[in-house]
Amino acid sequence: MRGAWIACVAVACAACTESPREHSISQAVTQCGSGSDLVEGVDVYSGDGAIDWTKLAASGRRFAFIKATQGNYDVQSTFGSDWSGALAAGVLRSPYHFFDGTIDGVTQANSFLAELTAVGGLAVGDLPPMLDIECPTASTQSASSSDCEYTGSSGWVPPATLSNEIFDWLDTVQQATNTTPILYSYVSWFSDVELTDPRLADYPLFIASYNACATVPAPWPAATFWQYSATTMVPGIAKAGDVDRFFGSDGDLEKLTVQPAAPPPPAVDAGIAADAPEAPGPEGRGGGCESSNAPSPWWLAGFAGLVVVIRSQRRRKSKRRKFAR
Repeated sequence: MRGAWIACVAVACAACTESPREHSISQAVTQCGSGSDLVEGVDVYSGDGAIDWTKLAASGRRFAFIKATQGNYDVQSTFGSDWSGALAAGVLRSPYHFFDGTIDGVTQANSFLAELTAVGGLAVGDLPPMLDIECPTASTQSASSSDCEYTGSSGWVPPATLSNEIFDWLDTVQQATNTTPILYSYVSWFSDVELTDPRLADYPLFIASYNACATVPAPWPAATFWQYSATTMVPGIAKAGDVDRFFGSDGDLEKLTVQPAAPPPPAVDAGIAADAPEAPGPEGRGGGCESSNAPSPWWLAGFAGLVVVIRSQRRRKSKRRKFAR
């Protein structure tokens, strides 16, 4: 991914060649995919300039990650036009945020959500938001200033603090959008900054890996998206840039998007409800008084017993009178 300005930094820069450490990552998995099991896409930012989304869609690119914000200090000038342009061209879109580990995660999330709200928020058919985590770099730990290739404060952050801020962003955005965010980075970043929390695997992985196949770092068993080049010309974009693939079919990609809300249960007409049979009472008996199997009320049983007593007394009196005659 790229920010407000870009320079070639060995491990983080999208325009660089393969990282020499990529194949030495422990517990990594190689993932390729082919043919109908891959869907092509792009990721873009303001540095790409005006994009002809109709041409881009006609080239077969089905999705786009569109940079919205960075830290709490940058809103992309082209985000609004790219967001609406992708939708009009039928390109599935995901808004993304470039993370700055030196800034509170909730603050960054709110900055991102405010910009997303300003363009109408997520709609049915949109992909979940994406978090770009590639700063700080391991070399920043001993540096007096940031070397993370982007403007803004991106200095070293202790792993525990970095982890907390990242999960704060993820939790805040997930609750606000009711989607599970996607995580982007390059292969060696996680081990370089000692961020190997197993909870990361709860989020779909978008990995930058410039080889014939993608290298997937632990704790993920597989990647969902793959940035396989940063120097490819795409119709509709004036300069070479990032191109991506989704591991799966068009149908699989559609399943990741925001789905329509489930329809509410049908309303029950008041007249029909009044005529509906009563719910069964205990032991399956009807709840109404007209049921032939319904038990008699307690007062009715007592009244019947009183009648029996009165009749018995009357018979005794009748017999006494008879004998008295």
